Amino acid sequence: MSIVIIGGNERMVARYENLCQDYGCKAKVFVKEHGSIKKKMGCPDLLLLFTNTVSHKMVTNASQEAKRNNIP
Repeated sequence: MSIVIIGGNERMVARYENLCQDYGCKAKVFVKEHGSIKKKMGCPDLLLLFTNTVSHKMVTNASQEAKRNNIP
């Protein structure tokens, strides 16, 4: 299973990845937007979005991409 995590704390990136690995999942973590997230996100099985810690633009881009690819 692949998971994309958008937002959260920069110091927790390794923790997020390790937690996902413990459950047998691959994780991509985007805390800040560096370039286009749409190209980097791919087509994961699950999208986890921390809306309080990211910009409105990043939330909008991630939501649009999730809807387009039918990602829960």
